[in-house]
Amino acid sequence: MKDMLDVIERPVKLLDSKSYQLVTAKRSRGGIVSRGTLRGDEIRVKQQFEVRSGDFILSNRQIAHGGCGIVPPELDGAVVSGEYTVLRPKPMLDLRFLHYLSHSAYFQQICFHSGVGVHVEKLVFRLQDWLNWQIDVPPLGEQQRIAAVLAEFDNAIEASQYLITAKQRKKRFLIGQFFAPSIDLNLPIPPGWSRVRCDKLAKVVGGSTPDTKEPAYWGGHIPWCTPTDITNLPSRYISTTARSLTQAGVSACSTSILPARSIVLCSRASVGESAINTVPMCTNQGFQSLVPKQEGDLYYLYYLMQGCKRRLVRFSAGSTFLEFPGRELAQMPIVIPSSAEREKVGRMFAALDDEIDLISARAFALREQRRGLMQRLLSGDSKHYWRIMEEVAV
Repeated sequence: MKDMLDVIERPVKLLDSKSYQLVTAKRSRGGIVSRGTLRGDEIRVKQQFEVRSGDFILSNRQIAHGGCGIVPPELDGAVVSGEYTVLRPKPMLDLRFLHYLSHSAYFQQICFHSGVGVHVEKLVFRLQDWLNWQIDVPPLGEQQRIAAVLAEFDNAIEASQYLITAKQRKKRFLIGQFFAPSIDLNLPIPPGWSRVRCDKLAKVVGGSTPDTKEPAYWGGHIPWCTPTDITNLPSRYISTTARSLTQAGVSACSTSILPARSIVLCSRASVGESAINTVPMCTNQGFQSLVPKQEGDLYYLYYLMQGCKRRLVRFSAGSTFLEFPGRELAQMPIVIPSSAEREKVGRMFAALDDEIDLISARAFALREQRRGLMQRLLSGDSKHYWRIMEEVAV
């Protein structure tokens, strides 16, 4: 390490009336970020050191947790205490390559093994051991090539995320516009539309939980959905759940098996969270689900419920957590267009979500490819380096 990096000390004499930018190294390789500005007389630790753009700094206390990074241009001239080690890359080390190297598992292992202690939160970082650690790095030109390849992946991932964010923003706007008469009942009813109860379009079905101490009720082939199963779904569909019931378990309580292509709708805690089940399933008591009476209303109802989340919260009640009863959902007034128009609108929103899912899958694949490349190119194993780079070129 010491062949690639120089330890730099730029002591700063603090002036009481002067303001200083302070920085910190975030854990999990979150980079170097500002932690505010203080006057000299407000800084308790008087021994401070200047950092400059392009410096690589380590938090001696947090390096085992990835507390390190490169100082960005906007934080040039900031100060850190002696709890940090400031290093400057030598000409043989490319700055972008160092950035990716510091994000690798290989680098993190080196930092971890350069500490001593019985508990990971109390490791003492031994700088000299770290500086003496031998690490295999390619020549400068290859470092730049590796950094350029990984930067291309980063750019593609960033572009994908930008598209996802833009399309999600567009979807939220369109939901607010199109379902406005149902979101705000004070708005005039559009010509050709009508005000009806929610149960005109769907049957409301609740859920339940059988005796958790009876083994014969659990581990069957019928998925049993809880709010936890749907709050972090990657898409609008759900096909598997953490727990399942036997037919005996379903019969032993008041839950019902929802047919596929129903809307699983949270009625407590995460009020308004929803998903479309692709297989028959049942739920616990934290749901009031919707079974569409017409197949063409499935997506219309799903996106209508997204638009009406605030209404669902408003008629929820409870001292421990919010919850709305099935009768409130069944009687909830909504304003709807014709059947053909509802199906058209539902498919339009579904197509928009399909685009988001496609881009999300692409971004996930790019992240996995990038992660695999980093592991192979930045592992310190030079044996297969050239073959890997040939694969990348292809």
